Amino acid sequence: MTPVGSLRGIAAMIGAMVMFITNDMLIKLSLASLPMGEVLTLRSGFAILVLVGVIFATGEARALPLVVRPRVMLRSGLDGATTFAYVLALGFLPIATATTIYMAAPLMTTALAVPLLGEAVSLRRWGAILVGFSGAVVVMRPDPETFDIIALLPLLAALFGSLRDISTRGIPQIVPGSVVALSTAICLCLASAAFSLWETWRLPGLVPALYIFGSGAAFAIGNVLMVYAFRNTPVAVLSPFRYVLVPCALFYSYVIFAHVPDMWGVVGTTLVVGAGLYAIHAEAQRGRRDARARTLAGASAASGAAGGPLPAAVPCPSPRV
Repeated sequence: MTPVGSLRGIAAMIGAMVMFITNDMLIKLSLASLPMGEVLTLRSGFAILVLVGVIFATGEARALPLVVRPRVMLRSGLDGATTFAYVLALGFLPIATATTIYMAAPLMTTALAVPLLGEAVSLRRWGAILVGFSGAVVVMRPDPETFDIIALLPLLAALFGSLRDISTRGIPQIVPGSVVALSTAICLCLASAAFSLWETWRLPGLVPALYIFGSGAAFAIGNVLMVYAFRNTPVAVLSPFRYVLVPCALFYSYVIFAHVPDMWGVVGTTLVVGAGLYAIHAEAQRGRRDARARTLAGASAASGAAGGPLPAAVPCPSPRV
């Protein structure tokens, strides 16, 4: 993986996180007046229209039959489970609280990437992710007297989301990211429609409808960006960038819902964001060390080809961080 490729994957991951937290905020607003199954069905239906438009606009219509590939459908099912668990939590918890607890996902994803993908994870990266997970635990406040069982839903969503991200790496490159996202939207639409059979649908007003349409667009774009990121960058590199969700969630929670986190929320969020920033810093250091190592290797090869003496070996720190 080249530095440019990693940076593109990281940029796509950050963009996906911004789109997903915007989607969450709009869904939470919609749930104030509409049942969950109806909101998810309409949101997913609009996302399908957006993705079909993207597929035809980019000339990828020939790849539409690939939407039913087993690997693609597996990812879609896992994404559906992630969405249902998380959206159900949004109906009861502040968006900042649900998001921070969901930040256990980087730890789970990194842990699963070791046995399932064979990726190497250094102690420093494990340390950063463990601190972030500790922050999520603080936000959950697992005191028997204050603990809310609903707080386990974002944690369950994190597990499903981690498995979804791991499964993304197994999807062949011949399947465009937009087709993978379309499969996810179709799966969610069908599951939500079945779930909504036990609900009483209500005709949405103009404002809730706009919330749902905006959510559908953000969901579609976020999925395309996330598929690109996980296909082109190691999971362990991308995992810490999920923490971008936390400051965005705090912003929406305060500005849109007027929710101010308590002391535990502030402490937990500080741990989560601090761990993410440290991981970003460590990744930047690793990139610089890799660049120096490549430069030295290139100079050594050029000197050897010219017949001159090879330079003395220069100690270089391990690129693993």
